[in-house]
Amino acid sequence: MDALRVARRIVAQYGSERFLTNLKLNLLVYWCQVEALRVNGEPLFADDVAVGERGPIEPAVWDEYAPFGSRMIRQRDEWQEPALDASAQRVVARVVDTLGALTAIDLLAMSNADDGAWRRAKNRESATIDIDDILKSVDMCRAAPTRTLAGCVDKVTWEYPNALRLLENS
Repeated sequence: MDALRVARRIVAQYGSERFLTNLKLNLLVYWCQVEALRVNGEPLFADDVAVGERGPIEPAVWDEYAPFGSRMIRQRDEWQEPALDASAQRVVARVVDTLGALTAIDLLAMSNADDGAWRRAKNRESATIDIDDILKSVDMCRAAPTRTLAGCVDKVTWEYPNALRLLENS
């Protein structure tokens, strides 16, 4: 399987309920790779994960969705993608369920941690993040952060229901 197939599946299955940008999609695909290694002991896809300027990216996924820039990805023909096998689908579902509500900023913070695979590869000036980098990193046991930008916005919305509306109308 390749990373683009995983990305297309995420867009097809979750694109209407999650705000997916190219960066966020790439980060979710990376975390799917980590989750597959954690749960199944083997990679979800064979593609190299590149050491992007700001975080891990999959070049084929990045190029495919580049026309969207930082805007929300709109589903095109992704719905025609064949379903992933049951194991891969469970990995994708778990990642999207636990990390899908996070912003790209939150996911970057997770992915760029000093003890993570991206930082390790970047520090040695490698162009790619090897499976070994992931396996030896804390990414393998990293949990979703509890303090996030998305969480703060939700908290403000809950505690001050009209605050965002007032800002919007000011």
